[in-house]
Amino acid sequence: MTRRWAVAIGLALVVGLSLVSASVIVPIILLLNLDDRTLNRWSQVGQALQPVGVFFSGVAFIGIAVTLFLQSRDLQNQREELAMTREEQQRSGEIALRQLHTDLVKMAITDPELREVWPPMAPGVAETKKDHYCNLILNLQKVAYEAHTIELAELRGALNYLMGSADMYAFWQRARAARGAVTDGDEAEDFFTAEVDRAFAAADPTMTNPAGKIRKAIGRRVAAWLSGTR
Repeated sequence: MTRRWAVAIGLALVVGLSLVSASVIVPIILLLNLDDRTLNRWSQVGQALQPVGVFFSGVAFIGIAVTLFLQSRDLQNQREELAMTREEQQRSGEIALRQLHTDLVKMAITDPELREVWPPMAPGVAETKKDHYCNLILNLQKVAYEAHTIELAELRGALNYLMGSADMYAFWQRARAARGAVTDGDEAEDFFTAEVDRAFAAADPTMTNPAGKIRKAIGRRVAAWLSGTR
């Protein structure tokens, strides 16, 4: 393939040099061998053909402009592809780090001695297995959203569902301040924290508390009994 390209380039150079030489030699020959009357006629013919030359010059200019435009668009596409590649690599790196975090939390869940290494979520409040498990569940939602596995509406639905758990509600109630202090300034972390806070604020504390559920159930039965006696 390289040899064929070399032959094609060589032929193109030969043809180009031949045309340039002919454009110089032919006018000289005509000037030396033709009389004034014939030269005038040729001059008139050349003037008549000038619009054709202008037309082809315009076509050549348009062709160059189109070529430059296509090259610019190709470069823009290449830059966008490189940006997408860098973003994908960054996302893959973040997912890998979160996987490492997940592995560390799993070790803390299964080994009480390793669990003691983690600082308390709040002064005097030690973390339990459930706390670490709740943390893993929330991190799973964050990774799924950042990997575009779920959309924002699905993320919010999942968080609203999770906040219906008394353990999840209690975990976030204790951990939200400490988590916000650690991740403050990270745009992605701040966004996820805000979404969890939204679900936390929308949750009904009495429904996430077993005692509250019992009180509500008793209240409904008493109200139904009273309405039936009237």
